[in-house]
Amino acid sequence: MTGPRAALRRDLLRIDRLDASLRWRWAASRFTDRAAGRAVDELTAAALAWLRDVVAEHGWPGRALVGARAADAAARVVQHARDVTFQRRCLRLLRQAAASGDVPWHHVAYLEDTLRIAAGRRQLYGTKFHRRDGALVPLPIERAASVDRRRAAVGLPPLAVYARQIQRTFR
Repeated sequence: MTGPRAALRRDLLRIDRLDASLRWRWAASRFTDRAAGRAVDELTAAALAWLRDVVAEHGWPGRALVGARAADAAARVVQHARDVTFQRRCLRLLRQAAASGDVPWHHVAYLEDTLRIAAGRRQLYGTKFHRRDGALVPLPIERAASVDRRRAAVGLPPLAVYARQIQRTFR
């Protein structure tokens, strides 16, 4: 990969590394480290502004444009955004990209749940958790009895497996 595509890929991977590092620090503090929280917010805002320009110029940065790892990074940037209008636009683009095989369907699931929670609705895929009585538990799920079927349809593991992973990661 050379030229502008390589630069996009490199920038997405760099943003993703920085974001992961800051979010781990913030999560390790159980989200009480205000400096880490501000750093996450600042990076997210800058990354989102950059991603808006990328999407305007190139469309969704999927595998064909930036490679699989960088496409995953782009999906994480938009998932963490605090701009519902842009997230909705990206959800449409992600659905199109997933339908053509340019991104995995699980990115659609994560962003769909993000938007549903932001709108005060129940999530569909059980990707969002919160701390209740000291434990991390999924936020309310619509039609919870069929969540594992929906998760499997987009390539996600069963909710119980994911919940154990979340618990181990974010004790």
